[in-house]
Amino acid sequence: MFLKALYDYAVRRRLLDGFPLETRDIHLLIPLNRAGELRFAHLLPLTHLDANGKVRPGQEHLMPRFAGSNSGGKAHFLAADTVAVLGRNKDTGEPVPADPKTAPRALNNQSKAFQHFWQQIEDALESTQDARFAALLAFRRHYLIEKDGKIESDLSFLESRPNKKTGKPEFVARTGPESQQCYALKKATLAFSVDGQPLTLEDENDPLRRYWFATYTKLAFQENVDDGSPESEPDKSPSVCLITGNMGQPIARSHKPPIKGVPRQTPYAYLVSFAEDSPAFSSYGFTMGENAPVSETAAAAYALALNHLLEDELLHYNLGPLAVCFWAKEHDDAARQINWLLNKAYPEQVKAFLRQPFEGSFDREVLKREHLYIIGLVANKARLVVTHWLSQPLEQALEHFRLWEEDLEVVSLKPKSDGATPRAGQQSPYAIPSLTRVSLRRSKDQEDKRLITERIVRLYRAAMEGISLPVTMLKPILDEFHSALVKNSEKNPPFALSRFALIKLILVRLERQRQEAVALADDSTRKEGDFMPTSQLADTSDPAYNLGRLLAVLEGLQAKYHNYEKKGAGIVERYYGTASSAPATVFPILCRLARHHLSKVRKEDEPAAKGIEARMTEIMSKFQPTQAGKPPHFPHILTLEEQGRFALGFYQQKAADAQAIRDAKEKESQT
Repeated sequence: MFLKALYDYAVRRRLLDGFPLETRDIHLLIPLNRAGELRFAHLLPLTHLDANGKVRPGQEHLMPRFAGSNSGGKAHFLAADTVAVLGRNKDTGEPVPADPKTAPRALNNQSKAFQHFWQQIEDALESTQDARFAALLAFRRHYLIEKDGKIESDLSFLESRPNKKTGKPEFVARTGPESQQCYALKKATLAFSVDGQPLTLEDENDPLRRYWFATYTKLAFQENVDDGSPESEPDKSPSVCLITGNMGQPIARSHKPPIKGVPRQTPYAYLVSFAEDSPAFSSYGFTMGENAPVSETAAAAYALALNHLLEDELLHYNLGPLAVCFWAKEHDDAARQINWLLNKAYPEQVKAFLRQPFEGSFDREVLKREHLYIIGLVANKARLVVTHWLSQPLEQALEHFRLWEEDLEVVSLKPKSDGATPRAGQQSPYAIPSLTRVSLRRSKDQEDKRLITERIVRLYRAAMEGISLPVTMLKPILDEFHSALVKNSEKNPPFALSRFALIKLILVRLERQRQEAVALADDSTRKEGDFMPTSQLADTSDPAYNLGRLLAVLEGLQAKYHNYEKKGAGIVERYYGTASSAPATVFPILCRLARHHLSKVRKEDEPAAKGIEARMTEIMSKFQPTQAGKPPHFPHILTLEEQGRFALGFYQQKAADAQAIRDAKEKESQT
């Protein structure tokens, strides 16, 4: 169960321990004494040094995390913007309405945020009797005065002045005794200091921490309700938590905190949620979380675990609409390595890893105990959908990945120096993002958002579970290859290594599936498929593969005939589509044309003509005529899978010919 795995991850990483706290940037402190009076006639600016040693505004402090979700009208505890803390519009400095009920609609949330901020301070004082909260409330009574239905701030350090760059008025606060010392309040976060001590939560022994931890637990699972409406009480019945199996814990009505980081999601999205007003989610008298009881602690734990994974760039990968998260039972480094291997590693880096997996990271016994988890998520507005869930021993995952790499490996059309080592900014050809993109038809607005979730998920499953890919995946790949052949654009090179690696993978998995089915059937009369694609040019009797090879040789002959000068559309641009689907209609024409080309080439370069003719003869011998004295017999129609074999044969023959030319040139240069 993936929720249990996420819960265990959160417990192991102790994600719940400090969850009520978060690091926030505080820009200005309001300096008070114990009586709530201002210690200075200005605010205290907080700054930090960046990586280059420059002074930047803001300073990180450990502060209370916002409890629940905020759709407007609420404020953080202890530190917030000018609206919530001082009751002044942060853009204009205008006072906000004192009563949300009578405030104009456009200002309603501002008034609510101000009231919410100070209500939290009052609640804290009532619960803790902490003198610091008494000082804050005294400050409010002295300086934030309600007048004519608005909050009038009696604070001399606030003013509106022209912006130095734009000349437009902006709301600022003075940060020193000199008039030019000021700070724009539009994006400022304000906090307090009392008797020179910032009111933050860095001190683990501060009793305010204990208060906030207890308060956060209560607030985080409350439902969002408008003022004045009844608030639903959380279920306190002794239900069994479906994640932990524990009894007697409060059941979460909704599973908070919300998940963030999945492409195309709303600001707040949930993996498990129930609409209170929907009868479909109120079966047998249950409402909301009662339908699938999960304790508040367990719900928070799995949500925190997902958010942690989605925040760590090494533990997740976003591709198109899909977010894929990786984690391991004990060692995060193992999951990070798998993520890197699947999505970023170059072929030579993968081979080095597979020679000695996790060398220097884990010993053999640890590797045997480790377990890998992978989850795929897509967003459907405010809800998240699990597209795939994988749980398997790490050793088994590595075996599947090893087979994945073997099935992908295909000869490169370019020299090894161009196709084997990474260059800056270059995507690995065998990485899943590269493979996914070659399954997408090119367009003017080629973007990852157009990638299809199902195809991405299938590729991850093929890599980690060893499944076969459907033959229908060949269709968009072959269509785009044909289009790229005709256009021959640098932006979409027809002979991209990723394209043919994926074609080979699909063909290999389909053939292996057939062979396994034959073995299981134990049927000696049933004929096995006899063509298993290899990384290099294959010697096989498969008609489709050899037709592709033949077209590549005929194209090379035509190029030699024209002295490798491009003169309009060649036979590939003109005939590839028909040759790869209905070869019997095209290849007799191409063979007659080849005789004409050979006669000219033979006069100008007899050794080259002999080499080309020998390759043609070798391939043509695999197409025996139906009767003696008749021309070779070519298939009338090729299936989609056979069209994939045709493309692979075409590519591998071109790669073999290109390598032969490079070898000949190298040999010639040495003599």
